This record gives sequence, structure tokens and C-alpha cells, in this order.
Amino acid sequence: MKRTIAFLVCVMAGIGIGWYFGYTRPIAKHQRELLNEYQPIKDQLETNMADFHKRNAEEFKTAAPWEASSASIALAALENLKTNNLEDAKFRLAAIVAIYYRGHSHDGDTNLLADIVTFATTDTVLSNAIYGKLQ
Repeated sequence: MKRTIAFLVCVMAGIGIGWYFGYTRPIAKHQRELLNEYQPIKDQLETNMADFHKRNAEEFKTAAPWEASSASIALAALENLKTNNLEDAKFRLAAIVAIYYRGHSHDGDTNLLADIVTFATTDTVLSNAIYGKLQ
């Protein structure tokens, strides 16, 4: 019985060692070669993504004054249209103001945002556009 157990242990150890050196080592070596081969492509992709994010941030900063300007014009138009009762025009202009308000409520022009909130308290169309209760 002892010899059988010793024989089985030796056979299992031989299979394990043979599998480790014969199967896993060549696969790991091949995988390292592939990773080294594709490393320049990975580096280039990371560089391109960093450039993309940098350009995207610059374009967002460039567009910010234009967005504030269009929201300011739309807010003034909404205030003027309130007396004329042109609901369709109010709805469309309120959408422009709501887009600015939702996109820049944390980083936009604080004076403009305060004006938008003040006007939204008295105008249901703008309030619905900002807070998502669309008709």
C-alpha cells in the first residue's frame, strides 16, 4: 500500500511538473512576446486618447462664452415674449435656456444662472423645460 501511494504521488508530481514546464511556460513566453509586440500600439493609443481629451476640454472652454451668450439672449426673449403669449416660441426658447442650465448648473456664469432660476419661478414653460416636465 505504501508503495502504491508513493508511486501515485510520484506520477502526479511528474505530471504536474511536466505540465508546468511543457505547457504553461511556452504559453506565458508567447504571451509576453505578443504583449511586447503590441506595446507601441498601446502607447500610441494612450497618447491619441490623451490628445483627444485635451482638445475636447479646450473646445468646451472655447464654446462656453457662446453658450452663455445664447442662453442670455434666449432668456431676454422669453421675458419679452411673456407679455405676447406665444407659447410655441416660449417653448423653443425655454429649451435653449434649459440646455444651458442643465449643462452648466455647476460651472456656468453664476449671474446668468441666478437670472434663469429667478425667471423660472414665475414662468411655467421655463420651469417645466429645466426640471424635465415637458408637455
